[in-house]
Amino acid sequence: MTRLPAPLTLAVLAMACFLMTGCAAIQQASAERDKLENEPLSQAVRSLGYVPQAPVEQVTDWNLYNWQAIDQHALIIWVDAFHPYLFTLRELCPALEFAQTIGVSNTGSIIDANFDAIEVPNPPGGGESCYIDKIYPLEKVAK
Repeated sequence: MTRLPAPLTLAVLAMACFLMTGCAAIQQASAERDKLENEPLSQAVRSLGYVPQAPVEQVTDWNLYNWQAIDQHALIIWVDAFHPYLFTLRELCPALEFAQTIGVSNTGSIIDANFDAIEVPNPPGGGESCYIDKIYPLEKVAK
């Protein structure tokens, strides 16, 4: 039996790991989407005329054009007139449903699902930081 040279063996192993990681990421994204599609949250988003796409880690070059609370666990933020995103939160954010304004803790022009939060003012004296869990781009459903 012939042995492969060490650099070639490493290259083959690296390629196998890369392919397995890519397949796992695709399966995870598919499972996330299936879960979202079967939840009441998805029904609420669909009733507004949108369908969630695969989750993304970040939203770049954004502005807070508009927003709408879905419930205590999710909201839609439009970064411009044509690009809405569904933000799910790590924990319930009771003040969200009644908020008149919100903010987003972010670094520069990037919202990151791993680090940032939705800031809900709660006068007098403070507010809530509701940390982001997932970010889903939304696609408009044709009527």
